[in-house]
Amino acid sequence: MKKTIFFIARALPWLFFGIDLIKKPKIYDPFFYGNSSVSCFQLDGQTTRNVAKLANREINLERLLRKKIIRLTTVLFFFSTTLFAQAKATSYQLAINDKVPNLTLSQILNFNQKSAEFSSFRNKALVLDFWATYCSPCIAEFPKMDAMQKKYGKNIQFLLMNTYASDTVEVLEKFLAVQRAKIKDFALPIVLNSAEIKNVFPINTMPHYIWIGADGRIKAITRAEQLTEENVSRLIAGLNPNLKTKKD
Repeated sequence: MKKTIFFIARALPWLFFGIDLIKKPKIYDPFFYGNSSVSCFQLDGQTTRNVAKLANREINLERLLRKKIIRLTTVLFFFSTTLFAQAKATSYQLAINDKVPNLTLSQILNFNQKSAEFSSFRNKALVLDFWATYCSPCIAEFPKMDAMQKKYGKNIQFLLMNTYASDTVEVLEKFLAVQRAKIKDFALPIVLNSAEIKNVFPINTMPHYIWIGADGRIKAITRAEQLTEENVSRLIAGLNPNLKTKKD
């Protein structure tokens, strides 16, 4: 092993600088017989070439390994940066007076679009009603909201935000059929479960209403008893609704 290291060390200058330093290198031990010295070890030309090839191969392998490490590090860096940016973009919780980002509603039932962004409702007031099919008090408010949607539809949009995992598309389509049978021309869109929505609007109890002005800012977070036509009219007019904040 020591000899191999020694040979590589002797070969490296030639590899890097193109200087022919390996011409029959000799290592002498001081065995003297009279006035002459005897060579105990001498590299011939073939051995020199083999050592040089070995050193060159190891250098190439090291360079290749370094390139792979750099590429892997670069990929991991950009991957972690992307994940951090995505998490940062959707992990914060919005509060009153915060401006709602342009979130995507990826799946909507009973609406003229299958998906939409919040920017689609620009210049309209919004009321987000967080509910689930097991929430009877939530469903009890639907007729009142449906009536206000039909009356003030040019200036406001009510959205039924369902973030309950068990309420699948099939479950909600059946639920929607029942509501259409009860309420003629049922006008309330149902937004399906969305992880992004749950991160931005976390809730613990329902009914849960988020009131958003036409300027895109949250004006109030309330319970069902605050959902009156007078308060909706104030929201549309851009007036401060001054509603009691729901605390979970």
